[in-house]
Amino acid sequence: MAEMPIPKVIMVVDDSQTVRNIMALILHRLGYQSVRVRSAMEALTTLTELVPDLIFLDITLPGMDGLDVCKVIKENQRTKHVPVVMLSGSDQVFDKVMGRLAGAADYVTKPFEPDTIRQCVETHCGRGLRVREGLWKKRRR
Repeated sequence: MAEMPIPKVIMVVDDSQTVRNIMALILHRLGYQSVRVRSAMEALTTLTELVPDLIFLDITLPGMDGLDVCKVIKENQRTKHVPVVMLSGSDQVFDKVMGRLAGAADYVTKPFEPDTIRQCVETHCGRGLRVREGLWKKRRR
């Protein structure tokens, strides 16, 4: 049986439920599926089961900051190819440089416009659907 095309999956990691919900709404309207998580540890755990097409990652997270999470993502063989876009309330050049040094592909300042997210997704994830094999894998215990 042939695999059916499904929407690309974008992970949103932010401790703000409001930001997660706004991002999910924007992504849904653009035709993408979103996976929303609220902490660094939840993100890293989810990445053992799912390899998304793109990750939006808040810099300021409880427990472990987004820059460190980005480094872990980029050091992992399964996830190093996934583009990471840092989200931050800061528009400082230093923060943008630190994001790039951690391996981020881009940086979006909050608050953001839906069009900014659309452009970012199209730049780093492309448009449309693709056939995905093994999107979710069973966790080995």
